Amino acid sequence: MADEDLWAGIAVPVGLCRHCAHPSLNRTRRGTTYMRCGRAAWDPRLPRYPGLPVTECVGFEPAEKEH
Repeated sequence: MADEDLWAGIAVPVGLCRHCAHPSLNRTRRGTTYMRCGRAAWDPRLPRYPGLPVTECVGFEPAEKEH
C-alpha cells in the first residue's frame, strides 16, 4: 500500500511527524491506520505512540523526501 494512502487514513492531523524521518505507518485488518515513532525504539525520551498532532519533538529529524 502506498504511503499516501496510509497517511490519508489517519483521522487527525499528525503535525511534525508528517515531515519526520522516523514515523512508521500501519493499517490493521479492520482498516484503522495508526502511526508509531520508529525513533522511540532506541530513544527513551520519546513515546512509541505519540499523541497527535505533534507540535514539538526533541527527536524530530526532517525526512529526506516528503511522505
